[in-house]
Amino acid sequence: MRFLNALKNLGRNKPDMGASDLLLSTSTAVIQLAIPPQPEFAGAFAVARTVAEGQGLYYGIARDPHDHIWVGARCSMVSDARPSEAERGRLLRLTHPSDATRFKCPVSPRPFRDLHDLACYNDTLWAVCSYDDAVSIYSFSQDSWIWWHPLPPTPPQEPDQYHFNSLYFEGDLVWVLAHRRGPSWLLAFPVAAALQGKTVAPVHQIELGQQSHNIWRQANGELCTCSSIEGKLVGEHGWQLQTGGFPRGLARLPWGWVVGISELKERSARDFSDAQLFFYDDTWQRVAEITLPKVGMVLDILPIPRSLTLPCVGQLPVVVN
Repeated sequence: MRFLNALKNLGRNKPDMGASDLLLSTSTAVIQLAIPPQPEFAGAFAVARTVAEGQGLYYGIARDPHDHIWVGARCSMVSDARPSEAERGRLLRLTHPSDATRFKCPVSPRPFRDLHDLACYNDTLWAVCSYDDAVSIYSFSQDSWIWWHPLPPTPPQEPDQYHFNSLYFEGDLVWVLAHRRGPSWLLAFPVAAALQGKTVAPVHQIELGQQSHNIWRQANGELCTCSSIEGKLVGEHGWQLQTGGFPRGLARLPWGWVVGISELKERSARDFSDAQLFFYDDTWQRVAEITLPKVGMVLDILPIPRSLTLPCVGQLPVVVN
């Protein structure tokens, strides 16, 4: 293994198709990772820097239509004694818009409790609030909020029954993943109903994976998720890929895929555990691995153009396996 110190200059020239960076959220930080466009070099030339830290666990990352990058911060660590019901998460904008009035950071009228995935759809920003089994939706143009419950509560109507954690938009549908602390559901709803805050029956419901995270489709159309507690990726038609560890956080690359792998540890030991990224080609053959020491769990991964200017608050050593 080789140790590489992060580079101060990541090369901010306009990228070609394969010159995307990766933005990762972890238990302790938001990390920017530059990778080259060819799969055979995915690990050898990886460099990283810290974009944000100090606001507890960071989870969802989203890029809006105006090329602004948003991240969800829980303002609480995994090992903290504070219960989820007392959390007050925040939305952070990592980019700096020229028009600060138009792009002010929204403040939700309801608390973000156990904040998970973020996603953008047209003019709206969606934030999954797992403790409340809800999705908070912000309209940039109207500066207004919608509080959406994808499923109705069931007796005894306690919070966090479904533990929603991931979103995936497909045409006029939004898929929502219900983790359920066991057999997980992938549920599709009309976007129009969600934007009106209406709880309606799902258009599709698929049971897939155990304690699952993330939703995506393969090139052949197969709907997939990370069966995290089983250490594998699974598809609705039977496709499986063993990864080991706790897979969560996944992104499509120009030449393949990248999957976040966290260590299976007790909650008190997760904050500063080592995180890994596994790189795969288009046929799901692993071509490289890297380790980011002591950053905690990988929560989300988003490819971003290398031309975007993000803050830098520190450098990060990367272990190339």
